[in-house]
Amino acid sequence: MKKWLFSFSILFFWGNTLNAQLSENLLDLKKYIESQKNIQLDSIPFLSIYRNKELHYLFPFYNAFYQANKLKADVGNEQYLLDLGVIAAFAGDYASVLAIEKIGYEGQLTDSIKKNIVAHPNLFDGITLTDAKKYIRENIKNQKIVMINELPNKPQHRAFTASLLAAFYEQGFRYLAMETLNPFSNGSLKQINMLSGHYTCEPIGGELARIAIAMGFSLVAYEDTSFNHTPNKKMYAQAQNIYKILQKDPSAKILVQAEGTHNEEGARSENAIPMAAYFKIVSGIDPLTIDQTTMTEGSNHAYGAAVYDFYTKKLAINTSVVCLKDNKSKDIFDENLCDIYIIHPPTKFKNGRANWNSMNGLRNETAIQPIYQSLFFVQAYYSKEYNEKYVGKLVPADQTYINAPDGYYYLYLQKGHYQLVYRDKQYKILGTKVLVVE
Repeated sequence: MKKWLFSFSILFFWGNTLNAQLSENLLDLKKYIESQKNIQLDSIPFLSIYRNKELHYLFPFYNAFYQANKLKADVGNEQYLLDLGVIAAFAGDYASVLAIEKIGYEGQLTDSIKKNIVAHPNLFDGITLTDAKKYIRENIKNQKIVMINELPNKPQHRAFTASLLAAFYEQGFRYLAMETLNPFSNGSLKQINMLSGHYTCEPIGGELARIAIAMGFSLVAYEDTSFNHTPNKKMYAQAQNIYKILQKDPSAKILVQAEGTHNEEGARSENAIPMAAYFKIVSGIDPLTIDQTTMTEGSNHAYGAAVYDFYTKKLAINTSVVCLKDNKSKDIFDENLCDIYIIHPPTKFKNGRANWNSMNGLRNETAIQPIYQSLFFVQAYYSKEYNEKYVGKLVPADQTYINAPDGYYYLYLQKGHYQLVYRDKQYKILGTKVLVVE
């Protein structure tokens, strides 16, 4: 078979697989985008939510679908799918996030490995499960530094951290250091907007930061500001930036929200030394480290995802838990690079939206009636933040293009006053409306 024909076959199969698993709403947008002509797109090889110095939550889908082959050639299928999942998470379509992730894992596990997971001696033998929030509350009492991680396509992780903020505040924590926050002079760390940070532009990430500010936390940006550093130098600079907080305020207690494996206390290789490992060296402090990525739906690798699916069904896990063995948190993969390992329950969906959007009951499901024929995307902005002229620089409290079988859109909102913004597939504003959630 000629090379070009083989490549075409792979792309055709991949495209059909993607089409079969995307949400109906995202597939509808994909078809619309692919039908357009002469679209002006970015030449940068990643999917960006920024367009003309404003936030544009649908623009990266135009890039992703209109020039898919080019992007995949530039960054590879794996990175392309990761970016696609991230922008679906930003837009409030978590069902597509999980579907895209599964597509990325296809072919990585052989049938023999899958059978081995089932036949393997029970990884949970001798282990008891305890409530994760309660266990964390009990273990932060004498800590100065706690580091918890997140994955970029998993707003669920940011929602879980938000649910812990009150417990941390009660124990004297007053700093929330987030890797995502803008470390440059134009960073907005007291009011959330486009300049606050990348993942604070994702609605759950924005809510995490808003809740922290309202509670009395100071937001701290600790990202490395150099664009020329190696990965290790980047991690070292991050560790130094966190330590500077303690140098200025020796009594400080800091909660750190880190990305991926950056909060691991040991290095997997000489070229991948995590921030937490460097922090122990520069500060002399052993931080309490919490992993919530390995045993979460989709995990952070294909094998972990398969193990997760098997055991959450087997054990009927329906709330966030920690595995205990000999009264200590147990990593069932025996890597033991963090102190506490959390297992999150599988996501449940209602009206197309993930249940953890409620943020532990803080936000209520709110029905939004579709009042425009060409309506596609609904956003809710806090009235106290809303400015019609600068709406493109504001971060919604929630947003989605998913409409339920009854035709309504369902947003998750705290009690308060909001400005609804209705947009079409081109992201043009069709109209606005005041909303009061009681």
